[in-house]
Amino acid sequence: MSDTQRFWNVVAMALAAIALHAGDAVSQLVTDAEPMDACEVLRLGDGLDVPEWLAFTRAPGLMVDATGRVYVREGQVAEITVLDSDGSYVRTIGGKGEGPGEFVFIRDMGFAGDTLWLQNWPMLHTSFFDSAGVHLKTEADHGPPSVSPQTQRTSIPLAGGRGFYIPASGPHDEARVRLPITVGSRSDEARDTLVFRFDDTNMSIAGVGVWAFSATVTPPIHRIDPEGNGIVIADWAPDRPETVTIRRSDEYGRLTRETAIGATPRPIPSSVKREFIEEGMKKAKGAYESARQSGQEVPGSLRAAVEEGLLLPDYYAPVRSMLVTRAGRIWLRETTTEDIHEGQWVVLGPNGEAEFRVTAPHGAVFRAIDGDRVWATRTNEVDVPFIVLYELVRPGGCG
Repeated sequence: MSDTQRFWNVVAMALAAIALHAGDAVSQLVTDAEPMDACEVLRLGDGLDVPEWLAFTRAPGLMVDATGRVYVREGQVAEITVLDSDGSYVRTIGGKGEGPGEFVFIRDMGFAGDTLWLQNWPMLHTSFFDSAGVHLKTEADHGPPSVSPQTQRTSIPLAGGRGFYIPASGPHDEARVRLPITVGSRSDEARDTLVFRFDDTNMSIAGVGVWAFSATVTPPIHRIDPEGNGIVIADWAPDRPETVTIRRSDEYGRLTRETAIGATPRPIPSSVKREFIEEGMKKAKGAYESARQSGQEVPGSLRAAVEEGLLLPDYYAPVRSMLVTRAGRIWLRETTTEDIHEGQWVVLGPNGEAEFRVTAPHGAVFRAIDGDRVWATRTNEVDVPFIVLYELVRPGGCG
C-alpha cells in the first residue's frame, strides 16, 4: 500500500469516527440555505480514444474566464489548453523553453483584469497574454527559486499593478513560524499584511525531515478574486472552531466585507488521533533510524516527536477548501461525514448571506464555477482523470 493510500485510509477512519460521534449530522457550517442539485451535462476525456489535449495522467486545474472559456493546466507541463464553453478546443498557450512566453513548467495561472498570466517554475517569472493568447510581456522575478517544500513562496500578480505575496518558509531554526500574507505594488517592496499563516503545516521533525502528512486543514485559507481584484480569506480558531470568518479585501488590502458563519466543532476522537500518530511514525521511522545510526542529534522519542510535529488539534477544520466566482459568490467546502472524495458546499452570495447548498456527485471535485455551471474533475474505473460539467438545478430537476 502506498503512503497516499495509507493516508486516505486513516482519513476515512477519521470521518467514520466523526459520523459515530455526530449522529445524523451532515453539515458542519450552521446556515439556513436551500439545497441545489448538480446535474451532469458534459464529459471530456472519459474514453479510450481521446485527443491529446484531453489525455490526463493527473487531475487538471481548471479556471474560467469572463466569456465562459475554460483554461486547463495539468501538473508539471509548460503549456495550458483553452476550451470553449461547450468543451471544444480553442488553442494552446505557452510551450517548453526559456524564451518569451515559454516555461520550464507552469506553476500557477490566473487573471489580472482581463489579461491571462502564467507563472514559470522554479524562477517565478510571470508571462502575460491577451484574450487571443498572444504574449504581451514577461515580468522577471529576481527572488530566490521557489523549491518545495522548505523554500516555497508565493508571488502572484493582481490587477492594477498590485501583487499578492507569501514569503518563503525556509528553515527557521527548525521551528514553525507564522508568515505574513501580504499585498502591495509589484514595483516595490512596500506591502500590507492581510493575515498570518504557518510557514509549514506538514509533519516536521527537527533533525529528521518533513513529510506531506497532516491531520486536518490549518487556517487561514485564501483564494484570489478571479479577475485579480482582491483576496478572500477564510479563518477560524483551530482550538475551538465555532465560527468561520470570511474576509474580502480589495487589491489594496482594504477590507470590503466580513462575514461570520457559525460552525459545529467536531472533536477528533482519541482513537483517531492514535491512528494519525501511528501513521506518522511509519512515515518517519526509516529517516529517524538512519539519522540516529549516523550519529545525528534526533529526538529521544519518535512518538513524542510525531505528536509535536503533526499539528494535531482537538477538532477537525470546519472548511476544507474554497472557491470564488466572478459574480462575487464564495463556495465553502465543508468537512463532512460523506465519502472523502465527495464534498458538501455552502454558497455565500455577494452580500455574505448563504444562498444555497450543493453536494458534489460521488467522486467529483468542483474546481471552477461559471454562474450555474460547475466544472469538475473525476476519475474513471481505471483511475484516469477526466473533466465533467455540471449544471445547478432545483432538487429533483436532473433528467
